[in-house]
Amino acid sequence: MFARWLFVRLNAVERAIRQGRIDQACAALRDDDLRAHPRGQKLLDKLVKPLTARARLHRQAGRYQEALADLDTLAVFGRTRPEIKTLRQQIEDEFRQHSEQNADAKQAYARAADHVRAGRLETGRLDLQRIDDTRQRADVAEQLDLHVQRSTELLHQATDALDRGDVLGALRFWHDARQRHGRTDQVEAFASRLAAAVRQELELWLREGRIERMMAIRSSLDTLLPLDPTLRECERALSLCSQAVSQLSSNDHTELRQTLLRLKAAGGDAAWVNDALDALAKVAEGQELLLASPLGLFTSTSELGGDPVAATGGPRTVRIEAATRQAPAEAANALHLDRSLLVLVDGGSSCLLVPNERVRLGRGPAMDHVDVPLPGDIHAHHADIIRRGEDYFLTAYGPATVNRRPIEQALLHDGERIVLGSKVKMTFSKPSSKSESAVLRLSHRCRLPQDVSEVILFSQTCLIGPDARCHVRMREGDTQVVLFERGGALHARQSSGKGWEDAPARMVTAGKPMEFGDLRLTIKPYEVDSRGAGV
Repeated sequence: MFARWLFVRLNAVERAIRQGRIDQACAALRDDDLRAHPRGQKLLDKLVKPLTARARLHRQAGRYQEALADLDTLAVFGRTRPEIKTLRQQIEDEFRQHSEQNADAKQAYARAADHVRAGRLETGRLDLQRIDDTRQRADVAEQLDLHVQRSTELLHQATDALDRGDVLGALRFWHDARQRHGRTDQVEAFASRLAAAVRQELELWLREGRIERMMAIRSSLDTLLPLDPTLRECERALSLCSQAVSQLSSNDHTELRQTLLRLKAAGGDAAWVNDALDALAKVAEGQELLLASPLGLFTSTSELGGDPVAATGGPRTVRIEAATRQAPAEAANALHLDRSLLVLVDGGSSCLLVPNERVRLGRGPAMDHVDVPLPGDIHAHHADIIRRGEDYFLTAYGPATVNRRPIEQALLHDGERIVLGSKVKMTFSKPSSKSESAVLRLSHRCRLPQDVSEVILFSQTCLIGPDARCHVRMREGDTQVVLFERGGALHARQSSGKGWEDAPARMVTAGKPMEFGDLRLTIKPYEVDSRGAGV
């Protein structure tokens, strides 16, 4: 009975092969009892040819996985021949190449679609040509056309608005066209015309004092700035106006005056700016009248006005030892800021403190024609550093570079490297944003006599201590001292460390050591002889 059933199954397999039902025959021959029968082995031999032929057809149609599946069936049946192994290798190589091409095609589609969505329309148009799949290419092309159409419509609206003189409207339409729908050649070309109109309008608004319109244009101006660098000056004037509004709101008249002066120097010589400066002068005059009153005279002997330690976070009321209370010898030796001073700090570097608004740099050692006598092959008077409010400008009369760029005049920023001639090197630094003083840190080869490695460009206050905001940095300790000017004389006060809250301000006397907590310093006039040695 079982033998008869076996023959029935073998007959069914043979009939399936004759009728071309190859998969059905293969499924039946996977049974071990059929493959073990001699007739079953012959049927397996008959399957080699149709499976191989079908694998070749799958290969031609690009159905590589189906082709490999047929060859795997032959391997399971033990019917692997040299020509079948060669065919498998060819199919695997083609399948690998096809997969790589498909991956490249997917990447090309994704890249083009991303460029279009991000508004990089011209780049997306170029990537569109690299898409081989017709459906994918049509999909990206449709998205591209929609963005271009909407961008073109907005650009027409921007052109109409600009023709009517509506610069704000033109800028908004152009901004939407570029940011929301993409950058085309037409949008980029329109930017130059728009920038000229915006610059002209901003200059007019600045002269007329129409700050509300200037503020309305500020957000869209950021998009236009990278395309036309000439708008940087307008953007700076806009920023200064914003600062002035904030400073007026907080009654910060000192900072407001400096901001208005910078606005005037930036090309904003407008009537309202001059009127505002005149009004601030009247405010300052009123404050001086108050200080000249009996109330002000009493205050000057017990408190220090103007908060010279605001940068250190100290209290606004500070006791000061008036000059009238100094001993006669100390009063005679009081240091006045009419000359350069040598600042010696125990455990720190030696510094040259220069109080002038114009600091002359030149070849040392003589100091009759320069403030900072530098050793090196440079001109006798090689350059000036000029302070205007919070800003410092370098004017060079000989070869000079700032951050390796040759200059004749430059606005200095914190951290910039200056080279005079070929070897005189220094770094400009403004450690504290709340102090107008700056520092020139000299290279090791350019130190001045008495081992001076730093030049303090002094203006009202100077900080000494371990904090990064200090003009003179200490390597250890926690005491901080502020030097400040009062009545033309130099004073010092401890502003941090043990007991600093109750520490009084003290007048600095020439050559007398002063101790503040764990910090000890000596200040005296800076003098060098004709050979460059300290005296």
